Amino acid sequence: MELFRERELRETLEKQLAVEQKNRAIIQKRLKKEKKAKRKLQEALEFETKRREQAEQALKQAASTDNLRVLNDSLTPEIEADRSGGRTDAERTIQDGRLYLKTTVMY
Repeated sequence: MELFRERELRETLEKQLAVEQKNRAIIQKRLKKEKKAKRKLQEALEFETKRREQAEQALKQAASTDNLRVLNDSLTPEIEADRSGGRTDAERTIQDGRLYLKTTVMY
């Protein structure tokens, strides 16, 4: 009778061990899949971060280019007016100097 109980106990323990080993294998597979998924997510996050930084840099460069274009467009009419007037900076300086000399000589 005691041999029968020991045998039943051993069989029960062996079944429990088999179930535990099966559960352990399932958990290890799940852990491996989760680690792989985490690594892929991390790589995707790094890729998106780099892409976003590049996009921000492109926007900053585009914004500065647009600012220069607006500034250039606002100065263009003044430059064209000077060109059409036929006066250069040197000519204006000379003429202003002559005007100064004339007024000082008068007094």
